[in-house]
Amino acid sequence: MTIGPGFLHKAGFGRWLIPHPPVINWLLRQDLTEDARLTLSFTHEFGHFQIAPLAVLYTAVNFTAIIAAGHVNLFNIILVFISTHAAWEMMSEIITIMSDVKFYRKCYKRIPKLPRIVFWILTGALTTAGWIIVIL
Repeated sequence: MTIGPGFLHKAGFGRWLIPHPPVINWLLRQDLTEDARLTLSFTHEFGHFQIAPLAVLYTAVNFTAIIAAGHVNLFNIILVFISTHAAWEMMSEIITIMSDVKFYRKCYKRIPKLPRIVFWILTGALTTAGWIIVIL
């Protein structure tokens, strides 16, 4: 796992590293000290790795469900992909919080709550949208 330098993070295993923009870490870690930002960002990225088997299973179940229901079209595939990624982001942030709840609370004690509210509402809505596609 590599956090920075520059705009991209890299996370993966061995030589298989996926570069990605740190959008979630940027949103959630605004106004934190550099040490807190790096610690929480690293924990969040490592959370992706820890929860990956569950995320892959969750994704496979969702895609299997839309195929079985006959809801396969480009829009649904893209929405379910985004939805499962949003769920993976939520799971990773839950791991970040649960890894050290006291530290997490201390980091955000004097930080505005709006970015975290936006994160949870947006990822929750995107996850729910995927469930709607799967169920209907």
